[in-house]
Amino acid sequence: MSLSVKEIITLNTLFGVGSKHIYPIAFQPCNAPLLERIRQNNIPFKIDGKRTSITAQHILEAEQTADRIITDSIQSKIGLLSFFDDNYPDKLRRTIDEKGNATPPLLLYYKGDLSLLHMPCATIVGTRQPSVAGVKASSYLSQQLARQGFCIVSGLALGCDTAAHKSALNENGKTIAILAHGLDIITPYSNKALAHEIVTKGGLLLSEYPIHTSFSKYSFISRDRLQASLSNLCIVVQTGINGGCMHVSNATLLSHKPLYTVYFKDEATRNLDITAGNDYLVKKGATYLTGNDNLDELFLRFKN
Repeated sequence: MSLSVKEIITLNTLFGVGSKHIYPIAFQPCNAPLLERIRQNNIPFKIDGKRTSITAQHILEAEQTADRIITDSIQSKIGLLSFFDDNYPDKLRRTIDEKGNATPPLLLYYKGDLSLLHMPCATIVGTRQPSVAGVKASSYLSQQLARQGFCIVSGLALGCDTAAHKSALNENGKTIAILAHGLDIITPYSNKALAHEIVTKGGLLLSEYPIHTSFSKYSFISRDRLQASLSNLCIVVQTGINGGCMHVSNATLLSHKPLYTVYFKDEATRNLDITAGNDYLVKKGATYLTGNDNLDELFLRFKN
């Protein structure tokens, strides 16, 4: 059994993007109408926080919303990739979150070259307010990985993410930006030109969230698992102990993929609050990258 794109968006409208309630319906071997499948799974339905019985009218209104989203996406040149499509990458089917739960995205919205999802990928992330050394490290590592044929994955945030995307593009490499909102907006706005450059130079913008959807704290956390699942390895350049990079780091470690973080030679840089998370990650299972590492040999092991 599979769901159509319209059915997935309808369910997302009813229960929320990425809701755990959608998965039982999506993979249930049943040809019954959508309303009946929802009722068979005893899925709780709430309006304004109050539980109520789902009706055919609820389904109809959600379907109308789905139609508008599909139409608006097409008009904005936003593509849609379903879990049930033949070109959906296997590595995304194995997506887990930072708690180890299987959470493959049922539907992805994209702009750009979708074939990049099948390339060897490396995630490079870090604080939005890095030190000068952090920016240099992010740029250098992105450059080296792009030269070896990796597609650079990051989140289009300020700081380390921006440096990684730009360095890949400067190397004529490929890069994927995973966003935590609809693709009709860019956050931060200052990276709007960078997002356009990524697409025009053969890169990819990717999101679980439909057009006209704003970001939230949860959506930024949720998208981090996709950075982990898409990539062969992950590098956290510079982060505080409570930085957002901890979410993608946890998902990477639980996926049994290599996690790296940068060891800064300068003691003052190592003692910054924005670097304190690097040592913490090593204690959790990450490996330090130092200036003595042969990056060609190190990363080529994970290309295939």
